[in-house]
Amino acid sequence: ACDRLTADFGSWKTPWGEVNRYQRLTGEIVQKFNDAAPSIPVAFTAARWGSLASFAARTYPGTKRMYGTSGNSFVAAVEFGERVRARAVSAGGESGDPASPHFGDQAERYATGNLREVYFYRADVEKHAEKTYRPGQM
Repeated sequence: ACDRLTADFGSWKTPWGEVNRYQRLTGEIVQKFNDAAPSIPVAFTAARWGSLASFAARTYPGTKRMYGTSGNSFVAAVEFGERVRARAVSAGGESGDPASPHFGDQAERYATGNLREVYFYRADVEKHAEKTYRPGQM
């Protein structure tokens, strides 16, 4: 392992985040990972090592870095009381369209475990809505 880290990254002291990465370049189910393309460091490991959130990664043909393709796609912490409160994050974003601002807008949050507030109550949803839709209207 030390020899491989030194050969691939220049030192066996390579930070985990340089090796373990999140990358989503397209909306395709099967990604073509690329070490030269943008990616985000992830501190998590696979669930078998006790990590929650779980992020299972491996190398792919032509890569030295490991890219995650399985694990938790959604993580939430919910507090039940007079008012329900929750924080959550989705891996990457809510959209499968690379042109959408929500394609990768949660990737950094996911990679760092920085959960966003979840809005359960109508007034909160309306206050934070980006846009609304009514069936039959455009």
